[in-house]
Amino acid sequence: MEIVAAVVIATLVGPFLIGWWIGNPAFAAAAWGALGLTVLISQFRIDDGSPDGLAVLWILGASAISAAAAGYGGHVREKQKRRRVEEGR
Repeated sequence: MEIVAAVVIATLVGPFLIGWWIGNPAFAAAAWGALGLTVLISQFRIDDGSPDGLAVLWILGASAISAAAAGYGGHVREKQKRRRVEEGR
């Protein structure tokens, strides 16, 4: 159960919060996409030549999910800012 919680936090909650902190969906998703690309390049460098590409698929999938979560976090923050500006008028 602890492993599942750690994966959910690392894949969804953490990226969402960082995306919210950044406040821009495109920048947040791009930052997480760049991190995923770095991990993918690292995997290719240490790959032992096995025909099983399962690790690459997991990296791609997790990176896409994390980038989407970060982008959504940025979107939520952007909406909150916009609402505050409109209420302040």
